Amino acid sequence: MKAMLFLQAALLAAALLSAPGGREALAAEGEGWFTVQYGDLTVTALSDSTGRMPYSLFLPSEISPADFAALAGQAGPEYADSVPSWINAFLVRKGDSLFLVDAGTGTGIADRIRAAGYAPEAVTHVIVTHFHGDHIGGLAAEGGGKAFPNAVLFAPKRDEEYFIPSDGSEVSGTDLARRATAPYRADGTYRPFEPGSQIAPGVNSVSLWGHTPGHSGFRFEGTGGPFLAWGDIVHAYLIQFPRPEATVSYDVDRPSAAETRKRVFNEAADGKLLVAGAHLPFPALGTVSRAQGAGFAWHPYLPPEPAAADGPKPEAGAAPASPEAEAPAADQAK
Repeated sequence: MKAMLFLQAALLAAALLSAPGGREALAAEGEGWFTVQYGDLTVTALSDSTGRMPYSLFLPSEISPADFAALAGQAGPEYADSVPSWINAFLVRKGDSLFLVDAGTGTGIADRIRAAGYAPEAVTHVIVTHFHGDHIGGLAAEGGGKAFPNAVLFAPKRDEEYFIPSDGSEVSGTDLARRATAPYRADGTYRPFEPGSQIAPGVNSVSLWGHTPGHSGFRFEGTGGPFLAWGDIVHAYLIQFPRPEATVSYDVDRPSAAETRKRVFNEAADGKLLVAGAHLPFPALGTVSRAQGAGFAWHPYLPPEPAAADGPKPEAGAAPASPEAEAPAADQAK
């Protein structure tokens, strides 16, 4: 399973390098990390782990077992009753700031950051899309300190209110939410934000309510065009692009999650946005287009041809390096 998924990433990297101008447009890539230059934004995808999502997670379902099997089977005959899934995080360098979008499960994102040529200490902003464990599990280091010691943590206030109730009660995920955010609260670097708030100049949160009460995306404005990190808009790309009405048991409000997905798909297609998804096939960067009926299609991102010889050149990315072995596959991606 793991070998197949990284083969897919390797094939995409090869396509980028073989495309006209690809060797200049592609900044760098290595096992578990992948960097592209998008205008003045340097975007690095970081692989946390991989796994499968069984059909049972879609129940009660808007999609029949037969339709699910037909769509899932595109990944291979072994996927009749499950689909492959990925857990990804993203680094975005914008000016003097280094943003980490989500922190993974805690099984390897810091190692991927180092492999890509950065240091966890260099991260200035950690911005989380929501409070599920595969997005906040890597916030705290072993021993309870900050995994990103110089960063300010921005987290959706509505998720804080849901997962860390002020009355002291608990829901599934409360204990992790408290532990993950505790070191940032302790040193005064925790910043809860309201939907639509500005995180930094040219970086704004986008309300993507449905998956969780505060589920958010982050829109970065850059010279190459807008870039949207959309969190968990998609859990199973083989299913939810052609059938955006399909929801999963992790969604707090399943009808709202489906409506939000359709809205974001339309906005991404109309705006020709570069998007990044936490559970899309690594390196999880691409664009969306409309397909047959009410469906949509996913297109992995290919960098444009470089500027003419007398024009500006894409900035070089981090020097390639090899991270440690891939983290254990996650059973479920939330």
